[in-house]
Amino acid sequence: MGHEMWSYSAIILFFVVIAKIISQKTSTIDVIWLIVFGSIGVNLGILPEHNEILEAIGDWGIVFIMFALGFDEDLNHFMQSLKRSFGIAVIGAVFPFLAGFYTAGLFGYGFNMQMIWGLTMTATAVSLTMVSLHEQGLHRTTASTAIMSAAVIDDILSLIGLSIMIPIAVKSSTTGSMIEFSQLSVIVFKVLTFFAIISFIGLVLFPDSLPKEKDKKYTLLLQIVIKIRSYLGIRQLLMAYSGKFTPLVMLFTAFVFGALADQFGFHPAIGAYFAGLFLREEYFMMEVDNEMRSHRKDSEFVINHLAYTIFGPIFFVELGSKLIIELELLIEIVPVVLTLFAAVFILQVLSAALAAKYTGRYAWYQSIMIGLGMLGRAELAFIVIDIAFVNEHLIDLKQFDILILTIFLLNITAPMVIKWWEPYYMGRKELEFFGVKFSK
Repeated sequence: MGHEMWSYSAIILFFVVIAKIISQKTSTIDVIWLIVFGSIGVNLGILPEHNEILEAIGDWGIVFIMFALGFDEDLNHFMQSLKRSFGIAVIGAVFPFLAGFYTAGLFGYGFNMQMIWGLTMTATAVSLTMVSLHEQGLHRTTASTAIMSAAVIDDILSLIGLSIMIPIAVKSSTTGSMIEFSQLSVIVFKVLTFFAIISFIGLVLFPDSLPKEKDKKYTLLLQIVIKIRSYLGIRQLLMAYSGKFTPLVMLFTAFVFGALADQFGFHPAIGAYFAGLFLREEYFMMEVDNEMRSHRKDSEFVINHLAYTIFGPIFFVELGSKLIIELELLIEIVPVVLTLFAAVFILQVLSAALAAKYTGRYAWYQSIMIGLGMLGRAELAFIVIDIAFVNEHLIDLKQFDILILTIFLLNITAPMVIKWWEPYYMGRKELEFFGVKFSK
């Protein structure tokens, strides 16, 4: 076991390096290639179908990834962009969910499977879209900002959906009956309690005023609150010993939130995401030589490497190793994959574009880019699949292959259609139908 573990680790890290190089060369996200190489490895027999140690490391990786995604988001920017992007996010999430839900029903799968398929097709891939927009020089445009804001809301809605739907599916699959209203009420209560607790921690216990602000005059009540926060605030831990242990404290925070989520019956990655979301820039500020300096970038560098370069990729290679390709099965699922792909593609682009036009009041050329930019499926989709297939055994291998291959097609298509629309977005080409100009 020991010798095999070292061999498997070397092979996986080799796949990670190759995936990173290919993703840079092709302007695609490395997640796609990690899954491909994981599948190639297991089908060639050089990777195991099951290894508890590697799977445990992969579980750590997905917690790191979700924490890094939350840490990369700006909570204030999210709140400011909420109003204009909310319609895009909600409408742009509901219709892909319906596409997955009804496609599963079309091919004879039951309610639980329909919920999993729908939820898998919901979350938007922010990283994939931003890389694609950056390659086209569009990463600082109005459409880019709208996509980012809507995708953040979309992912949070997906997280809430994941928190509610997975327990419902698990309950009904283990008992063989639909969940009762009282049981549903308990699940909803647990969800609300969980989010209330983490919101209280993140918005009330975490905040701590900067040293330069502590000399300001406040009311007695605010002075007491600030005094309490000076002892309980997360900044005290993050900046202990001049920030030498900041990455360690950050990971500790992620795992505390993850453990809290686990205690409520949710995936630890959900808690880790919100742990990252609540860690603001000001918590990393400290006074050095009468100047305010931040340790955020250094800490972010460490966390991102743990999440995206070391532990996180192991999760996706492990996930790909579950994709065992059999020619007979592949031929059988191709029509299902193409149907699901077409349904999600059409409904995602149309719903997000129309929502951007009529709820966000964007121009047509911007709305179409927003619709295309919402096409990729995020890491959260793989988390849903992992929970449903590996952890809870809610879906079988056939459905696993269908969902993975569909996401692969969507993520390959997203950069291609963004590149196709770029000249219309920039006004170098014109597109007009029935007197309506869709290009710039």
